[in-house]
Amino acid sequence: MLSFLEEYLKHSALNFGQAAQGLRYLLTHPDMDAVAPPGTLRHRAKSLRLRAGRVGNDLVFPLIPPHWHHSREECRSFRAFPVKQWFMAGYAPCRFTETGRMLAPGERVREPRWDPRCRD
Repeated sequence: MLSFLEEYLKHSALNFGQAAQGLRYLLTHPDMDAVAPPGTLRHRAKSLRLRAGRVGNDLVFPLIPPHWHHSREECRSFRAFPVKQWFMAGYAPCRFTETGRMLAPGERVREPRWDPRCRD
């Protein structure tokens, strides 16, 4: 039971971090850079529409147990890192490697506006 609660808590922290990142960059998104130049009204409006949907999604998923939509291995992986690190992985995914290792301050693997749902 404790492992279930730990996985649930850390999954929620990740999603709350993603929602916070979405709010932080509400009016800009790298996927919209190809649609309109950053800083323009069109870019902001398109980014707002995309981010608002994702923030809404990120606020719903903390309510749903991760065991309903993640594999056992994925749920177990939540135990590897503390709650704060899961929040930061959602809030600043550009500061983490694919393995979950946090990079040194100032080091990034992607630009700050990036989120894992960006197009390649």
